Amino acid sequence: MDISSISQKIYSQISQAENILLAAHQQPDADALGSLVAFGHWLDFLGKKHAKFCRQQPPPALDWLNGFQPLITDWAELASVQFDLLIILDAGDLKHAGFDQILSTLPFRPTIINIDHHSTNRHFGDINLVLPEAVSTTEIIFQLFKNLSAPISRQTASALLAGIIYDTYNFTNPNTTYQSFAIASRLLSDGASLPQVSDSIIKTKTVGALQTWGKALAGLNYNPFLAVAAMTIISEDLPEDGGSAEAAAGLANFLNNLSDIKATLILRQQPDGYIKGSLRTSDDSVDVARLAQFLGGGGHRKAAGFRVRGELVKTDEGVWQVV
Repeated sequence: MDISSISQKIYSQISQAENILLAAHQQPDADALGSLVAFGHWLDFLGKKHAKFCRQQPPPALDWLNGFQPLITDWAELASVQFDLLIILDAGDLKHAGFDQILSTLPFRPTIINIDHHSTNRHFGDINLVLPEAVSTTEIIFQLFKNLSAPISRQTASALLAGIIYDTYNFTNPNTTYQSFAIASRLLSDGASLPQVSDSIIKTKTVGALQTWGKALAGLNYNPFLAVAAMTIISEDLPEDGGSAEAAAGLANFLNNLSDIKATLILRQQPDGYIKGSLRTSDDSVDVARLAQFLGGGGHRKAAGFRVRGELVKTDEGVWQVV
């Protein structure tokens, strides 16, 4: 892929656009939010009118990252606005970004730029900057900024670093490359705050979250033939103060540290009648993205997820089933 050529095409579209919408995947994490914030800073520098949209607010621990930039979560606030350019960040497809139904309702279809690092990305954009070898979407945005000589402020550097640290699990993911360290080093030299980024990503567990982990781990199932560890999280396991996503976050990565497994699966019941699955592996012979894609999801070879309609029910034999 000629990144330089695509970078110029992206810049050309941004230069011509009068009203730009930035969007990231649903239930945004540090990579999605970091991508939104960094891109928003660049559009501010260019003097381009824009808005940022995501289906849900990010976890409270990441509030500092967005700062005073408004993030719109209700499409009704934007339904009457005409955008001529839509830039979707860190989403494998339109459904992942929450735009699969919205796009057909627009009176005018905007040009779509798709910037992502998921190996299952469907290349749905008019312009696609998709680099599966990148550990995070913020890493791709850094390369884009470098190609276009875009300025990187301290706030932008922190936003880009947050995505890298989150998606590499603090540089422990097997997909972490020398380039990831090189870019992180450059961002630190540009003023990124490592303590602030690390604390907001790593030091986020509450007592309630750890209690949720305890309940889930008590029901851990291991299949020695497949070398797969699996568990479920239901509403009764979650802390009373809510925050189901935050409570379950990191558990799949934690299980992936077990020495005698090839893959992990966590099924989490969600209040909207769906079940969210998280897949992880550190085994080079396993590709969890293929299974996730088969179930309508996506992700990376070593980390993927999916959502299916259903309910987790425990049988009389104590086995969990999806019904």
